[in-house]
Amino acid sequence: RMEFLLASKAIILLLTVPLFVKGCTDILVTPGASLDGSAMVAYNADSPTLYGVLYHYPATVGQGGTMRKIYDWDSGTFLGTIPEVNHTYNVVGNANEHGLIIGESTFGGVPVLAWNQTGAIIDYGSLIYITLQRAKTVREAIHVMVDLMDTYGYASGGESLSLSDRSGQVWMMEMIGRGSEYGRKGAVWVAVKIPDGMVASHANQARITTFPRDDPKNCLYADDVVDVAVHYGLYPATADPDDFSFSDVYHPVDFIGARQGEARVWSVFSKIADPSGTFAAKHLQYALGMDTSHRMPLYIKPYQKLSVSDVTHLMASHYEDTEMDSSIDVGSGLFESPYRPRPLVWTYENNKYHNERSIATPKTGWSFVGQIRPSFPAKLSALLWFAVDDSSTAPRVPVYASSTKIAEPYAGKGSQDGVVTPLLDFSLDKAFWVQNMVSNFCYYRYKDIYPIVRRRIDGIQRNFELKVTAIDAQALEVYNRTGSREAIELVTRFSEEVALILHEEWLKFYGELFVQFRDFYTISKKRNEPVCGCQAKEPGLSEDIKKRIVEETGEHYRVIDKKGTVPVLHGESDRHSPLVDRSER
Repeated sequence: RMEFLLASKAIILLLTVPLFVKGCTDILVTPGASLDGSAMVAYNADSPTLYGVLYHYPATVGQGGTMRKIYDWDSGTFLGTIPEVNHTYNVVGNANEHGLIIGESTFGGVPVLAWNQTGAIIDYGSLIYITLQRAKTVREAIHVMVDLMDTYGYASGGESLSLSDRSGQVWMMEMIGRGSEYGRKGAVWVAVKIPDGMVASHANQARITTFPRDDPKNCLYADDVVDVAVHYGLYPATADPDDFSFSDVYHPVDFIGARQGEARVWSVFSKIADPSGTFAAKHLQYALGMDTSHRMPLYIKPYQKLSVSDVTHLMASHYEDTEMDSSIDVGSGLFESPYRPRPLVWTYENNKYHNERSIATPKTGWSFVGQIRPSFPAKLSALLWFAVDDSSTAPRVPVYASSTKIAEPYAGKGSQDGVVTPLLDFSLDKAFWVQNMVSNFCYYRYKDIYPIVRRRIDGIQRNFELKVTAIDAQALEVYNRTGSREAIELVTRFSEEVALILHEEWLKFYGELFVQFRDFYTISKKRNEPVCGCQAKEPGLSEDIKKRIVEETGEHYRVIDKKGTVPVLHGESDRHSPLVDRSER
């Protein structure tokens, strides 16, 4: 039987198409693994056409029976209509007023099932935002999602979902459509509760393998999760259902799945598993895509508990100081950038090559680290640390999920709302553009600017954490004295005010960076300098870059000094550029 399964897996690998619509990364932290007892879900939503705003769906009453239009989140395509329910909950971003948070990453899956269900209406984006409006807990959310998919059909590819609620439970759910030839709409799925004290992660590769079939407290699944695979010839009818592996059947790991997906999970686990590097070394060949037969665990226990700040740093990874660090090879350019132009996979002389795909990426539309504080009242339990653009170069603003209004720099709708997002309309009034300005300026002088950006972000994070501690105390006092309404008004005002402050600060920060690093100079203050009160420093080239230039071009750039010639001054000389510091030439 095992020989048959291995042969079948090899065939499936040939049929699997790595279709990444939004290439995302999630981290799931249980309360027992966090420093303050919070559950956390971190999510980078990565797409070059995703406009970075904080979606807001106010609570509604009395809309039952009206028809709701469904638009595909990725394409904006109108998919159909479904009846609205009578009561919906307030939703801010990917969290709701009752402390439910949902994140995702797309894995795609086998082509016979992925994006291949005729007449399906519910895409994964609509699934998330409708569910947040209708469910209070993870179990309710799973029920709502399954009911929506089974009733109206599932229009997307394979998805990994991160779910957490006010109780502190953290779950991972994976799903893929039933295709068009099975005779039943919807998706097959498995949902696994992450044990307390553990951390999980997923990144565009299905991760749930075998699962317990008789433990409903910790694992739920579709009744036909195996039958669908048997129907399509993906799993033998004679095999033991207990040996069924969701990932190995519906999205087997290949080189790209490991190197560009699981490697991101490896980067998270390697940082937190142990200080000795044992985990990193053990699973390196798997992460590199060289040995996909020895998979990483679904979750691990961190050697020390994680803070919000720790998780924000994990979401800023570029594989620094690992075998996949792209800032140290020729592609990093003059300023040691970890980033490369897309596509991720490219061809040279009939051979395929790839760029590394780190957690932090320029194409992120928005991201969050969501905190759920089980000890808080439901209306105050969920807090999003929200950012737009690259998760390594964008600052995070704290926003309470019960907020009834979003600050204008962050407010807006998405394609799932049936609108064309203003991705071609530049505006300094929007955080998306201002944070993109800082990020893209950082890319041009990466090794000089990125450390400055990170220090500023870390300082902002520390300051906001202090402010959140203070407003939490005030909100709890108001809640206990007068109830939830006034407390919600208080945290709404706070969320708006800090967002406006951050937007103004980040625009000013861009100006500071531009003044300091324009035109390939580093310009700094110089006391008593009569022309500009400054000096311009030439950054020069690293010894490694010099070596590469000389080895590639030979004598082309060599300066020829002829003996016996009279020294002269030139237009670029120190005599005519007294403000230029060339001390490092």
